[in-house]
Amino acid sequence: MTNIRTPKYSADDMGRSRECEAACNMAITEVVRRAVAAGWREEEIALHLADAAEDYVMYLAISAQRRLMAANNN
Repeated sequence: MTNIRTPKYSADDMGRSRECEAACNMAITEVVRRAVAAGWREEEIALHLADAAEDYVMYLAISAQRRLMAANNN
């Protein structure tokens, strides 16, 4: 599985978002390639990834005691 690197930018730096996007894109691409190799169609995978992302966004939105903060100190 793809090794996702620790962020180089602080939580307030605009570069952090681009860095996160690149890391997520690499990981998602690997998941899609592995699923296709296992016999799943890209369309199926894309729809379920979108559903999973939406579910997670909703989870974050309704988490009453969630405190937004960086996962680490940088």
